[in-house]
Amino acid sequence: MDLSGEVAIVTGGSRNIGLAIAAGLYRAGARVCIVGRSDRNALDRALETLGGDAASCLGELLHVGDEEAVTPLFERVAATFGPVTILVNGAAERPHVPFSEMTLQSWNDVVETILTGAFLTSRELFRRLPDDRNAAIVNIGGLSAHRPGRDRAHVIAAKSGLVGLTRALAAEGQGRIRANAIVPGAIDSDRRPGQSRPFEMDESLGTCDDVAGTVLAFSNPADVYVTGQTVHVSGGRFMP
Repeated sequence: MDLSGEVAIVTGGSRNIGLAIAAGLYRAGARVCIVGRSDRNALDRALETLGGDAASCLGELLHVGDEEAVTPLFERVAATFGPVTILVNGAAERPHVPFSEMTLQSWNDVVETILTGAFLTSRELFRRLPDDRNAAIVNIGGLSAHRPGRDRAHVIAAKSGLVGLTRALAAEGQGRIRANAIVPGAIDSDRRPGQSRPFEMDESLGTCDDVAGTVLAFSNPADVYVTGQTVHVSGGRFMP
């Protein structure tokens, strides 16, 4: 796949699945902006993984749920690389807390990062895409939105909303901006301190590259007819 001439933003791109996606897009020839939230060391390591070439990759730290941060992000990327034509919305907060103990602030933090962030970044792409270009939006969903569990009501609600937003974006952008969602299953990845490892004993884990390969397929500018879909990369763990 040749993505030379394409410009990609990958939110949540400094670790695990997001980094694998950014690296895959970069290897295919796209110029890539990795967006993290607060961990400068992780962002710097991610840029090193891509090669650290300032002419074709850059990193930004910001909260994607902050409108006043997202608009300047797109301005900086456009000034450096050109208009964004590939957007991967992977930023997420995934805390675990019983529903009765959940605070409004915790709910808002999760929804703002996962769902409002995808809204804000996607809206900027729609507003800024040149008339003579097409684009791809790929939203990274969550298995919990399709197989709900306890202690994650805010995450489940936000990830479920992401599926609906994907369909809405596909309708709005039909013929020009494709929007699809990818739902990772049990993926072998690092976890931050305090995060659960629900698949730790599972012997059939997928890899971050498994997810990245599907993102690349949806990012191909030659594939203009697949949009509005939710695809599960889960080894058959969920079959809609």
